[in-house]
This record gives sequence, structure tokens and C-alpha cells, in this order.
Amino acid sequence: MPTGFLAIFPREIRDQIYAYVIASCSRGATLSPWNVEFASSLSLLRTCKQIHRECKDIIWRHSGLSLREPTQLYQKFKSLAKHGHVRRIRQLKVCVELLDRDELEWISTSMKALGDWCRLGRLESITITTAWDRPRGVDEFKEVLSLRKYGESLDGRLYQDSSTWTRMIVNTGWPRFSHWGKQRWLREMLLDPSGIDGLLRDIHRVIGGMLFVDGRLCFRDLVQIEPPNLDPRNGEIRIVPGLPSRQPMNKVP
Repeated sequence: MPTGFLAIFPREIRDQIYAYVIASCSRGATLSPWNVEFASSLSLLRTCKQIHRECKDIIWRHSGLSLREPTQLYQKFKSLAKHGHVRRIRQLKVCVELLDRDELEWISTSMKALGDWCRLGRLESITITTAWDRPRGVDEFKEVLSLRKYGESLDGRLYQDSSTWTRMIVNTGWPRFSHWGKQRWLREMLLDPSGIDGLLRDIHRVIGGMLFVDGRLCFRDLVQIEPPNLDPRNGEIRIVPGLPSRQPMNKVP
């Protein structure tokens, strides 16, 4: 696509062009039904970073994955904080499809509610990790089936939580638009690694303490120890909450 495309056409016109290129038979830019023409149309996302971002906005808008303020995920965690058993939770694990910009931005909207968990309860660690590409055992298959059958819809994603006395696991996922092989390819096409470092800083400002990325300490007490290098496909973020202050983020000289 010519470089002048972004400069000549305003965003409103570009959105109409994107929707036309990746539209389904229903004239909506959805991820189903799956066919060769649709798969070919997604190559538009590989044109450049800005077009990739704008096309994803169109797809999510028609597929129901969106961010509202406040998000339904934030409201969910806020409502859970009112239950007595949640205040006993020491470890929280959240599984997402990808640790890219879209999913991490979604998770970051809930951090203020999780900050209340830290202040009112005993939450000692928050782990955010990517969901499996494909279940490898019977128990994992059961978890996926349970999420698809009983999970509630939050911001267009599937959500289900389960807990023991001190530990809670939250499984989330996109609706299954296709079988496993196509779903994996689709995740690669929609992967957006831009802006992740800034989102990690925002999360750390809210929760404070220490933030580890793939086992390496990157932030501590609002000071950046080293640049994060998060693997969005198979990464892990672990947060040990502290008492964040309102001072600006600093870097170690």
C-alpha cells in the first residue's frame, strides 16, 4: 500500500476501506466464517504497524472485543473484593490469550481493583501468563471446555475464576473462531507487541512493589531496574505488591 495512503485519507475513510477488505459475507469485519478469502485479506495487517493497529480496531469492534471505561473486568474484580473469601487470597494467577498490547491493556484496566485487594486483603503475588496454545493433558482440556461452556463474557472475552482457600486462578480467552491450527495462525496475525513497556510501567505505578518479567526483576518501588523483554507468546509477568507512592517513575543510572 502506498506510503501516501495514511497521509491522504482520513481515519474515517481508512476504516471503511479496512472493513471492505476484511468484511465477511455479512459485510461485518468479523473473524468468522473462516475461508481462504478471509485468510488472504488479513495480509493487510502486515502492511505496517499503524495499519495493523487500525485494522485490529475494526476487527475487535465487529467481534465484540472492546475496552470500556470502566471495563467489565475491573467491575468484576471490584465486586469480588466485597466477598470475604477473596480477602484470604494470597496468590492470583490470570491466564490470557497473548501478552500483547490489547490483552495487557485489558488487564491493566483492572489494576486499581486489584490494588484494593492488596490493601484490604492478603494478596501477596499476581501472576499474568499466556494461555496454552493447545491443551497438553486431560485436565487442561477440561479447563478449556469449562471456560467455553460456563465462562461468562467480559468485554467480549470469556472469563472464569476458581479458587481454593488462598489461591485463585482466572482463565480468560477469546471465543474460538476456528480450530486449533487456524487459531494459532490467527493469534500470530493479530499479535501487537507495541507499547508493552509503557503498559508495564502503568501497572507498576498502581501496584508498586516488584514486577518481574519472565523471571527477571524489571521494576522495584517505582524504579526501573532493567528494560523489560516480554515474550508475548509464552511470557509471564509476576507482581509482588508493595505500597506505591505518587512519585514519578525513575530509572537506575
